[in-house]
Amino acid sequence: MGLAPALDLDGEWTAMAPKTVFLAFAEQDELFRDLFIAQWARAGDQAWFLDSPGNGTCPGEWKKEVRERIRDCDGVIALVGGSTPTSAEALWQIECAVAVGKPLLGLWVENEHRSKPAEMGPARCETWTWENIGDFIDRI
Repeated sequence: MGLAPALDLDGEWTAMAPKTVFLAFAEQDELFRDLFIAQWARAGDQAWFLDSPGNGTCPGEWKKEVRERIRDCDGVIALVGGSTPTSAEALWQIECAVAVGKPLLGLWVENEHRSKPAEMGPARCETWTWENIGDFIDRI
């Protein structure tokens, strides 16, 4: 990815480094994650998206690596669907984002499952639109 354009104080366009956003999601919602990444790849280079390490990582190392990835990112987007309330991994990722004070946005991935996890605290859940995602990225 390249550098995203931004207006500087003089009203001139300058290159700005893309933001890094961690994607929290339930393992059962991996298809939504794949769709999100594929759609974003066609939309521009405003942000990099990271997610949790693969299943080959042992539980203690997995949590440590996820915590480091979240700490190093600019914000977190949680893909919230019907599997989220029962996914210990997704809820832990959300709790970790809140604990380290990262900006957090929940995106509804299924219209019939719109139950915001309590772990998100005051963070908002919004409809999955590129406008909502772009506004979040602009704010972080």
